[in-house]
Amino acid sequence: MKNTANIFYMGIWVLGIYACSPNQAKENTITEEKVPVKTQQVHAQTITQPISTSGLLASKQEVKLSFKTGGIIQSIAVDEGQTVKKGQVLASLNLTEINAQVSQAEQAFDKAQRDLNRAQNLYADSAATKEQVQNATTGLEVASATLQSARFNRQYSTIYAPENGQILKRYAESGELLSPGSPVFVFASASKEQWILRTGVSDRDMVRITLGDKATVQFDAYPGTDFPATVTEIAQMADASKGTFEVELTVDPQGKKLATGMVAKVQILPSQKVAAVIVPIEALIEADGEKGFVYVLSDDKQTVTKTAVTLAGIYDNQVGISSGLEENTTIVTEGNNYLTESSKVKVITQPTAVSQVK
Repeated sequence: MKNTANIFYMGIWVLGIYACSPNQAKENTITEEKVPVKTQQVHAQTITQPISTSGLLASKQEVKLSFKTGGIIQSIAVDEGQTVKKGQVLASLNLTEINAQVSQAEQAFDKAQRDLNRAQNLYADSAATKEQVQNATTGLEVASATLQSARFNRQYSTIYAPENGQILKRYAESGELLSPGSPVFVFASASKEQWILRTGVSDRDMVRITLGDKATVQFDAYPGTDFPATVTEIAQMADASKGTFEVELTVDPQGKKLATGMVAKVQILPSQKVAAVIVPIEALIEADGEKGFVYVLSDDKQTVTKTAVTLAGIYDNQVGISSGLEENTTIVTEGNNYLTESSKVKVITQPTAVSQVK
C-alpha cells in the first residue's frame, strides 16, 4: 500500500513538471525576443546653427520730442495715436519767464550798442582810449550772444511736429513742471516708414552674428506668416542689467500693417557655419532644450547604447548634433520607442546615409 502511494505522488510530480515546462519555455522565448529596428549611418556636415530669440518691434524713425528749457506746460494739443502734420504745434510752455529773459537780453544788447557808439565817438575826439573801444566792442558781442541764446530757448519752448507722422506715446500733461530735456512725446515719422526689431542675445551667439545676416520674424497677429529680416546693428557692449548684447534687425513688412510694440519671435541664421552630425528627427528621444538622446547600434549589431547628444538645430525633418556622436556612427531611427539599454535588437534595414541639410 505504501509503495502504491509513492508511485501516485511521483506521477503527480512528473505531470507537474510537464505542465510547467511549456510556460517556462514561453517565458524564455519572450525574454530572448529581439526588437526589430531600422538603423542609419550618420555623417558630419557644415550647417547654419539658428539663433532663436524674441524682441519688440519699433519704427526706425521713432524719436523723443521734448522742450529745450524747463518750465510749466501751458498746453498739449495732441493725444496718443493721433496723426499730425509737419510744423503742427504739439505742446508749449508758459512763456512768462522765458519772455522776460528775452526782454532782458534785448535791453542789454541795446545798452551795449550805445556804449560802443559812445566809446567810438570819444575815441575819434581823442577823449577815449583804444582799449575802451575794444572793451565796448566785446560787451556788445557778449550781449548779442546772450540775446541769441534767449531767443533760441524761446523758439524751442514750443514743440512742433518735425515731419508728418504719429504720436506713439505722451508722457506729460498740461500744468506739469518739467526739467529741460524731459521727454513729452514719442513720435514716429510716416514719410520714411521703416520697421526695426531689437532683441538681446548671449555673448556666445553674438560672436556668430555679422551685419547682413538673414532672419525670419513671426508675430502672433499673423500666425504662420514669416517676415524676412536683416541684421543691421550689433552692440559691442553688453547691457549691464540683462547681460545680453542688443541686435537690431530691419523687418520687411510684406505689405502688412505693423505697429510699435508688437512682440515677435525671431530666428537669426548666422552666416558662420558649424560642423555637426545630421540625424533624422525620429532618432531623437527625450529631447529637452539643447539636450537629447539617441540609441547607437553596438559593434555586435545586436545591442544598443543610449547616448546623450547636444543639439545644434532642427532643420525640417532632421536634427543637427554638435556633440555626442561621431561620423559614420550607426544609430536607431525606427523602433527606438520600444528600446532600453538592455534590449536585444534585430536590424531589418542596412545603414544608409542621410540626405544633406540645405
